[in-house]
Formats: sequence, C-alpha cells, structure tokens
Amino acid sequence: MEPILRSRLLPQFSFRLLMALTVIAALLAVTARAAGSGAPFAKAVLVVVVFVTAVFALAVCAFLVSWAIALLVLGRAHEARDGSPFSEDQLPPQHLKPREPAS
Repeated sequence: MEPILRSRLLPQFSFRLLMALTVIAALLAVTARAAGSGAPFAKAVLVVVVFVTAVFALAVCAFLVSWAIALLVLGRAHEARDGSPFSEDQLPPQHLKPREPAS
C-alpha cells in the first residue's frame, strides 16, 4: 500500500482551524450586536479590532510597495547573484584567521 501524499496545489485546512475561525467570527458578531445596542465596552472592543486590522493592512501595503520598488530598482534575483562568490562554488575571502582548537 502506498502512502497518501498531501496535495500541494490546494491549501490544507484542519477542522480545528475552521472551528477556531467560526468561534472568532461568532464572538465578533456578538460584540458587534452589543455595540449596536449601545454597550460602551463592545464599542471599545470593536474599535480595537478595527484599528489592529487597519494597521495590519497598512503594513501589508507598505511591504508590497517596498517589494515592488525593490524589484524595479534591483531587478531580478538571478542578476544580483552574478557577483556572489557562492554562485561559483567558492568560499569568500577570509578576513579573520580560524581559531586554533583548544587542547
């Protein structure tokens, strides 16, 4: 019998992960309903959740912008490796002598 290989084409989601996401969504829905009813604590929780989500989204956007600029300025990765000593299977020059083994 051959072992079952996991497919790398589709993402693998476990039942635990889906249940955790469902619980988080339910807690957010209950909090939003309480905030709609006028509960100040629920409003504060929703403000914190929206703020953290917005900061994360801005960080993702900043990363994508910097990545795009780096691709435009630096070019492709294989062009950057042309001057690397590791691309020719040789070690870089040593600036410090190796330590002598302690006896």
